[in-house]
Amino acid sequence: MEEQEFVHKNELKDYMWRRGDLRWKLHSTQRKMHDAVEASTSDEICILSSRQLGKSFYGVVYALEYCLKNPGCIVRILAPTLKQVQDIVNDNLAPITKDAPTGLIERHKTTYRWKVGESTLRLGPLERANVDYNRGGNASLVITEEAGFIPSDDYRYAIESVIGPQLLRSSGRLVHISSPSSDPSHVLHTDVLPKAALNNALFRYTIYDNPQITHEQIEKAKKLCGGEESAAWRREYLAQIVRDESIIIVPTFDQSRHVKDFRIPDYGNWQVSIDFGGVRDKTAAILFCYDFLDNKILIRDERIFPANTPTTDIVRDVLQMEAEAVAYGHEITARWADAPGQLQIDLERSHKFSIRVPKKDDWQSGINNMQVAFATDQVLVHPRCAFLIQSLESGQYNDKRTDFARSDILGHCDALAALSYGLRMVDRTSPLPTHYMDQNRSFIKQVPKPPMVELAESIQPKVFSNDFSGSFNVKSFGTFRK
Repeated sequence: MEEQEFVHKNELKDYMWRRGDLRWKLHSTQRKMHDAVEASTSDEICILSSRQLGKSFYGVVYALEYCLKNPGCIVRILAPTLKQVQDIVNDNLAPITKDAPTGLIERHKTTYRWKVGESTLRLGPLERANVDYNRGGNASLVITEEAGFIPSDDYRYAIESVIGPQLLRSSGRLVHISSPSSDPSHVLHTDVLPKAALNNALFRYTIYDNPQITHEQIEKAKKLCGGEESAAWRREYLAQIVRDESIIIVPTFDQSRHVKDFRIPDYGNWQVSIDFGGVRDKTAAILFCYDFLDNKILIRDERIFPANTPTTDIVRDVLQMEAEAVAYGHEITARWADAPGQLQIDLERSHKFSIRVPKKDDWQSGINNMQVAFATDQVLVHPRCAFLIQSLESGQYNDKRTDFARSDILGHCDALAALSYGLRMVDRTSPLPTHYMDQNRSFIKQVPKPPMVELAESIQPKVFSNDFSGSFNVKSFGTFRK
């Protein structure tokens, strides 16, 4: 009976191997990674992971599965150096393939290549000096390991000049698997992460997601890093981007506090703020509301346009965005737009699209105002504003702090420019109707009475009368005279 069960189990394993289903080799969190990647429709995926979670084990499993399910393809696993990629793959390949059917996975004469079914698994380095070793062939899948630990310029070159062209004809997939870099301005953070997040292809796993680590081991790791507030702990085990507040534009932004769904207020001033990008930069428009009763600025929606988008298309889409506020019975009280003079004229004459130019005399004060607004929790951002959220999270100054840095994904931080205009120029006038004020007298606040007035009224209550204007009318001081 035991022998039959053993034979049955081996036959089942052979069957799973040959159909390219190795999910059974993964622990619970690795299976979450696997399912997230399989479900994603994006051609570029970013996995930020804690140390010791088994992300490299998962990467090798995924590479083998892909080879077996897609006969005749080329799959690459790349790491900072050739030695690192050899160690990563060799350390994980042996335990994974120990029960593979004979002949299914065979090493080529070179130590950097395997035959997996009818496909090929190839290893290579990411470092600039040797990355061109990976040229040749049309890869269907490229997995990069620990990309955050090579210089940012090296990784950018690898993606743009070596990896990207290989995936072009095959319409293949690029998967970045790494812990965050110690360099907050690394291309993994500034370009890869925002792009993945905007495509719902960013996945993050911390040490608390590791089913193989005990509480005592977690506490030991935390202590070795210098405590839970240390940069090393947050970066290596919580998979957080430890942001350098000297280069991040809005370091006071915190997604857990400032990104929430919210109700449409009964009384608010709805406004639009636009940063026109022209021929070089993106155009960003945001719809926001000043909630008078709660004293909150609510960012409700956004529209982002690539450079050179026709003005007609921008106006049409912004009007569609504004329609939500109108549907709730509100009016757009102001449109603020940074636009050159001729464009202002064209918007008015050709499109009947009236705008007001925001105050721009002090660029830094606009940024400071934005930082204070988030620090004091005056702003809520709706989750639908994905581009703005990523701009708040990742937008940086240039090297000299004289301007916003440019990136392929966030542009010239155009969404932050639009937000800074809106926050600076927000209309805070009361939208409450007169009957509302009459029915809710609590909105008319009395100025606290001076201590001597309080004392006088306690002795002779009718001496003073409050006219609600902040001054108190003295009818007689005779009681106090000696």
